[in-house]
Amino acid sequence: MVDALLALLATLGALAATGLLIQRAQKDRLLYLIAWSFTQVGLTLALLCMAVGFMAGFNGALFRVLELGAALIGPVWLALGMIELIARYVQVRFAAWLFAISYTVVAMVILVLDPLKGSLSKSLPKPGSTYDALPLLLIDGAHVVAVISLVACTGVTAWLASKRDQEAAELLIPVALVALAGVLVVSGTRGFLPAPVAVIALGAAVGLVWYGAMRTIPVYDEDEGYDDYDDRGYGSEPATGYEEQAYAAKAEPVPAPTPSPEPRTPDPRRGELRFPEPAVEELRFPSDNPAGPTAVDPLGGPAAPPAPVAGPPGRDLANACGQITVYTLLDGREEAFDRLAADLVKAALAAEPDTVVFACHEVVGGPTQRIFYQLFRDEAAFAAHRGQAHLRRFLADSRTHVLATNVIELKLGPAKVPLPAPEFPGR
Repeated sequence: MVDALLALLATLGALAATGLLIQRAQKDRLLYLIAWSFTQVGLTLALLCMAVGFMAGFNGALFRVLELGAALIGPVWLALGMIELIARYVQVRFAAWLFAISYTVVAMVILVLDPLKGSLSKSLPKPGSTYDALPLLLIDGAHVVAVISLVACTGVTAWLASKRDQEAAELLIPVALVALAGVLVVSGTRGFLPAPVAVIALGAAVGLVWYGAMRTIPVYDEDEGYDDYDDRGYGSEPATGYEEQAYAAKAEPVPAPTPSPEPRTPDPRRGELRFPEPAVEELRFPSDNPAGPTAVDPLGGPAAPPAPVAGPPGRDLANACGQITVYTLLDGREEAFDRLAADLVKAALAAEPDTVVFACHEVVGGPTQRIFYQLFRDEAAFAAHRGQAHLRRFLADSRTHVLATNVIELKLGPAKVPLPAPEFPGR
């Protein structure tokens, strides 16, 4: 009865920790949190089966769920989440996911269908006395792979931290806690420990996984200059999404832009990122030039005359708005972030015709700083940008590279819009 009560208490604690972790994984959509959520679910089901078995007696279904959750899914997906968190090469992470999914599916089929031997009672069953050789071999393989992966990830993190890698130093304690949880899971499912100790080991593993997962979320003090805090001074979630960067739709209704009486002539080169050339911008002809002003193509060749402009230049940008976003990246993640930023800029300029400027800048003297400058013709174009699929893809993929953000919203004030430079007659 003591074993049943202890298992029931551990189950209740595991349910709370599992619910919190699943909620966090659903909110952040980080793959390592998703993998650890599978671990938590498996361990919670195993503890529940223990509680029921100690009270009513174990049977084939309870034993199989116990082994599937704690002996197979628990260690394998715990190691998978660790690799997803630590590995900096996508090939390593992809191989880990491929192995974990395939191994879990094959082992689950065998552990469910393989016949059991011996009799079951209210005592905690030992896998060696209940399973045949093949299921035991699969469980042993899962434990060996999990232990090797956890030890290797912990060692690599410690080595990088000794080399003054900031990210590795911040992750060292969470990684060590999760690795310890893996050792407890393997120890509690081998059948060597007494029933109360096995229950305590699995319950402690659930708590360590939850606490280690929470420690991987950056927390900053208010004097560090970051804006993403709740009323207690803790970051509510990683500041990497446009939602956290004041991109969320405003509560007040936005007045529709005043339609221009003149139809805009589409730019045949829209979608290219072009910057005005200062030397060319200064070239102007006097108003009495007999040849009249003509356009010159930025690449050097003559271009078709521009459409006549009704009204002062830049009139169609009277409702322009945008945003400046300053990203602070994790050390070592600059190249990966720049690839994602390049894809985002290319997609935005190609698919969003009302984008005036969309550029990502590096900061001289600040290798971990990136600045996005974005300007749209009106609020409607800005709102359409927030719903683009390529933006959502960038937000999901860049979360693991960004430490913090700072956002400045823009409304266009007095501006100088460069006119096309004239072509010299006979040139």
